[in-house]
Amino acid sequence: MLRRIASGDRDAFRSFYDIIYPLVYRFIHYFLPNRADCEEVVSDVFFIFWKERYSLIDKKDLKAWIYIVCRNEAYHYLKQKERNMNISIDDMPVELLIEKNNIEGEMIEEEMLNVYNNAVSELPERCKLIFLMIREERLKHKEVAQILSIAEGTVEQQMNIAIRKIVETVRKYYPFLSFNDKKSKKQKFLYR
Repeated sequence: MLRRIASGDRDAFRSFYDIIYPLVYRFIHYFLPNRADCEEVVSDVFFIFWKERYSLIDKKDLKAWIYIVCRNEAYHYLKQKERNMNISIDDMPVELLIEKNNIEGEMIEEEMLNVYNNAVSELPERCKLIFLMIREERLKHKEVAQILSIAEGTVEQQMNIAIRKIVETVRKYYPFLSFNDKKSKKQKFLYR
């Protein structure tokens, strides 16, 4: 498919677009929760993909390159918007969805989800991004380090900080919860 795209095959690029769009949109949405902003940046990202189509074949890790382009374009967009509106990435809401397996506990789960979402949204920008990339995008620490151009140890350290801060916040509301057993049903919001 990449060879066809490199040769200018628009049908192959459309197939690539259909496959990659959900991944690109979801990742950019972490930075830009406003749908219109997100769609604008997604459009810019796919324009870059088309413009760089000749070099796509040479990319060693295409997925990492895609994430890097998404991150850079989202940051670029935010910087432009910040100049105009004085916003901060830390002020943006972050929503994470969890599966609800128990109808009886739906209200408790919803309350716990709100506490969890608030804890995540209060994380420092870099810490929050790393946490979301690993927990939501299911990326490996090495991939996150490569995408963000940081050391793998920094990723590990930021994850530890994120989990510690989230646990501290959740404990304020639910002091009876145990966070040692990863199999505990009460912890599924951390260990999905």
